[in-house]
Amino acid sequence: MEQFRVVTVSRLMGSGGGYVGYLAAKELGFRYVDREILREAARKLGTDVRLLEEIDGRSSSLLKSIVRSFGMGAPEAISQPPPTLPVYERDLFDLQSRIMREIAGQYDAVIIGRGAFHVLRSRGGVIHVFIHAPEAFRVNRVMKVQNITDFNKARSLVRESDQGRKKFIRDMTGSDWMDARNYHLCVDTSTVGLPACVEMIVKLVGK
Repeated sequence: MEQFRVVTVSRLMGSGGGYVGYLAAKELGFRYVDREILREAARKLGTDVRLLEEIDGRSSSLLKSIVRSFGMGAPEAISQPPPTLPVYERDLFDLQSRIMREIAGQYDAVIIGRGAFHVLRSRGGVIHVFIHAPEAFRVNRVMKVQNITDFNKARSLVRESDQGRKKFIRDMTGSDWMDARNYHLCVDTSTVGLPACVEMIVKLVGK
């Protein structure tokens, strides 16, 4: 059975991790996987991807924006779920985890975020990467990329993202998202730059 190569990229908001993952996937000839995981989850649940965005990567006690469809038969068979039952963030995480495992079993891929480092931790042929940078660097990059002129607003976005992702991963996996021991490679993009970071990943994977 063919063993596909996979890179998981966890990243702090504003560090450029998503872009690094995209460039690495392009250079390696791998499939770039990010929002398509959420789109596939929405397809399986028979709901709008925009509703799942309220749950994706966030931790809360209960999110009532869409229906709970697990335990009601095959998700693929559901087209219009009843509107009264809620979906829990755990359900979405478990579904996305299954989707990521399926992708890892079918393609050479670079998978962005969503706790992939934990989901695929015991799978061979997977390299886990963590992209980070100091807060000031990330705030300035968010301001530039998202065209935000208010420094305090951008800083709040970065801090909320950091806290939300950390809590979500801890709640879903019990892991410390920022623990370097979860990864094969941790890179500060403010120090090495995005192109050098891409080169490190490509060399680590081997073409």
